[in-house]
Amino acid sequence: MTPDPSRTVRVLYVEDAVDQALLVKAFFSAIGGFTVTHAQDGDAALKLVQSKPFEILVTDLNLPGADGFELIKAFRAKYRRMPILVTTGYTQAEYEEQALRAGADQVMIKPLNQSDFVTRVKAMAIASQAPEEDEPAVVLAIEGRLGDAEMGCGGTLMAEVAKGHTVVLVPICRSEQDATPEELKAATIAANILGVELRVDRTLFGDGEGHRDLIERTLNELRHTVVFMPARDDRDLSRRDAARVTEAAAAEVATVLAYETATTGLEFTPSRFNDVRAEMVLKMEALAAYQAVGAPRADLRPRMAQAYARYWGRYKDFTEVEAFEEVRGEEG
Repeated sequence: MTPDPSRTVRVLYVEDAVDQALLVKAFFSAIGGFTVTHAQDGDAALKLVQSKPFEILVTDLNLPGADGFELIKAFRAKYRRMPILVTTGYTQAEYEEQALRAGADQVMIKPLNQSDFVTRVKAMAIASQAPEEDEPAVVLAIEGRLGDAEMGCGGTLMAEVAKGHTVVLVPICRSEQDATPEELKAATIAANILGVELRVDRTLFGDGEGHRDLIERTLNELRHTVVFMPARDDRDLSRRDAARVTEAAAAEVATVLAYETATTGLEFTPSRFNDVRAEMVLKMEALAAYQAVGAPRADLRPRMAQAYARYWGRYKDFTEVEAFEEVRGEEG
């Protein structure tokens, strides 16, 4: 497959070094079929991303003003499918990893080889012209204690799975006391019942910086469209930290919803209510796994989940629902 010769591909090219910019623009001229808009600093590039349509981003990392990583995130937030190529003089693997984590598709180390550059850009042009398809949503649920998401939004997560969407559950905890071996075993069983992917990372226990890095890596790997997190008004420190870190890390995600836990405060004011009658039996079965393996968490008792669902049901036809506070997103 080749790029459509009847139209040009719009490229945003960001590079502050004049000699490098002239070289790359010559590469594009030799290929033909590309309209290149050049910006010499990150701030100008950010304004262009918001004001004009582009199909490919080619950018350096070390830029005046906003750096390349910030630009990549902004472009990826606006254009989920469009390709991003990084050209950089940084040879350390950590910079390539960070660029890919931010949302780049490929990284090339300077000095650039024309043949390699042309091959990659042509492939990206083809990808940018692919017909738009209805992509399945990717849902991420963060919890500050194991079992929180199963309790707070387990039915909603199952409904997303039933639609063919990918659902990933990531726990982050302050210390090992927040996740016993029995609870980890129960969490695995519960995830299998719900049909979601449980990711227990090496940074399960750690500080806020490590947790934010974990969430950002997960978001950029799968480009999530919806994020669930504990309510911001929570009396439990681990859950409150999880909410704070998630909200910061998911700043570019269009829809972020907060769910209730056993320690959520009175400031929790939900505006979305999802009917989970069809999912309640399996949700209660998933929560029962904690008692079954010797992790008798009082805040995860199945009957408590049912009580929550019926309490919030008064806002939606007196049925069984899960309630969500809207952190970001259009009213649903």
